[in-house]
Amino acid sequence: MGRKLLAMDLDGTAVCDDYSMGKRSREAIEKARKLGHVIVFVSGRRDVDMLTMGGDQWCVDYHILNNGGKILRCRDKEVLYNDLIEPEACRKLIEHCLNEKLQLQICSGMTWQVTCMTDRTMEYAKEVGVMPEVFDSLDATSWKEGLEGFMATRDWKPVAEYIDQNLPELYYVNSEPECIDIMAAGVSKWKGIEILAKRLGISSKDIIAAGNYYNDIDMLRHAAVGIAVANSLDPVKENADYITKNDNNHDAVAEIINKMLKEEFG
Repeated sequence: MGRKLLAMDLDGTAVCDDYSMGKRSREAIEKARKLGHVIVFVSGRRDVDMLTMGGDQWCVDYHILNNGGKILRCRDKEVLYNDLIEPEACRKLIEHCLNEKLQLQICSGMTWQVTCMTDRTMEYAKEVGVMPEVFDSLDATSWKEGLEGFMATRDWKPVAEYIDQNLPELYYVNSEPECIDIMAAGVSKWKGIEILAKRLGISSKDIIAAGNYYNDIDMLRHAAVGIAVANSLDPVKENADYITKNDNNHDAVAEIINKMLKEEFG
């Protein structure tokens, strides 16, 4: 059996609804890594979002964050790849949202800023343990350096419409209901996986991907084996080669890894 790269979405896939990881899943990840396989979390999360895992985020080899825009090596926290949004596109989007009083969140590294606070954002901030900075002017941001990405929740529809009409340099995807992640055009989870696999010398035939939501479909289609966990949306299941018996709250990861190690995916 050759070395495999197992790329797993986080929320709704590798972690429980409370952001924790099951004991069996952690043990399975450790076993696979000891056998030389590469285990990767692939997520729409930014660095600050990873704090909800309380340290479990470091149980894998790599993080592919920002829906594929950023690759981080876990053992030394080195950033291997980071596709930033060009400054001018950042400026236009931020200015528009400030002028129209739309909620926009800047998510870049450990920077988390919002144009205005909402109950939903406040609730999430309590879960993360970090309070975002509210800003009301372009000068209060680091747009001139380029940014990793944005997020829109309350006003995601008008923000998406503005991007569609004015900013071809940007790409957005629904990462959960009533929420869009905004990245540089061309970013995708599969592209991030490809970049990492090439760096590690792993063939596409040895890539397994698992997910549960719309932004996971592309990587499930392109991987040698695409896996939908039991709680996945129907369109995700329709694009999968295998559907787990267990859901994200009942160690779907352990099921996937055990089948991988037994070479049951072909």
